[in-house]
Amino acid sequence: MNNIHINQNIIFGLASKSSRRIEIIKSLGLSFNLLDAIDEEPIPLINESPIEYSIRTSEFKAINNNNKINEFVIAADTIVCQENKIFGKPNDSKEASKILLELNNNNHSVITTISIFNMKNKSVSSMTKISDVKFKNWNKSQIINYINNNNVLDKAGAYAIQDEKNSPVKKFIGCKLNIIGLPVCNLIEILTENKIINELNTSKEDMCVLVKSWQEREGSNP
Repeated sequence: MNNIHINQNIIFGLASKSSRRIEIIKSLGLSFNLLDAIDEEPIPLINESPIEYSIRTSEFKAINNNNKINEFVIAADTIVCQENKIFGKPNDSKEASKILLELNNNNHSVITTISIFNMKNKSVSSMTKISDVKFKNWNKSQIINYINNNNVLDKAGAYAIQDEKNSPVKKFIGCKLNIIGLPVCNLIEILTENKIINELNTSKEDMCVLVKSWQEREGSNP
């Protein structure tokens, strides 16, 4: 993304093992220390909305990790939801097939929350973005073929939009990087607000345009 130059003031901790998030952050030229979780992620509560759950889980990740040296810790959580039903990562191919059959030929939302934990004052803040996705109308054999030929077990909703033509996604509205798992605009905004990076000499809207053009140029692997 050579049209954006970011001056970083502080190295932060990243509480994530997502290869997609790590690749996106590295592509921005940012330096970070990778952190490990020290507890299991929470499960949805009764009557908890998908947005509330995404925020709670993201903030949980930002706080509950093995950070020792970083003043700030960044975490993110992405969920797939259809109305108020939350789809997490499948435990096996059978569960992946069940999830994809439910999403098949339907609309759903992808919610990503980015959280930042300030170790000095013990405060945590979050930003959330929502994108809408429409699935193709696949038959069961197409779904099974997708599961057998793609790594679906580490992805919420058992799919990845970056699988491009092989993906079950027919179309989407909103931020593609949000669906991948890390909306860059929100990340830059939260890093700037906490003075981890200097304020950019471009607007948030212009930066989103640059990110979109970069996506189209570089393809599905940011």
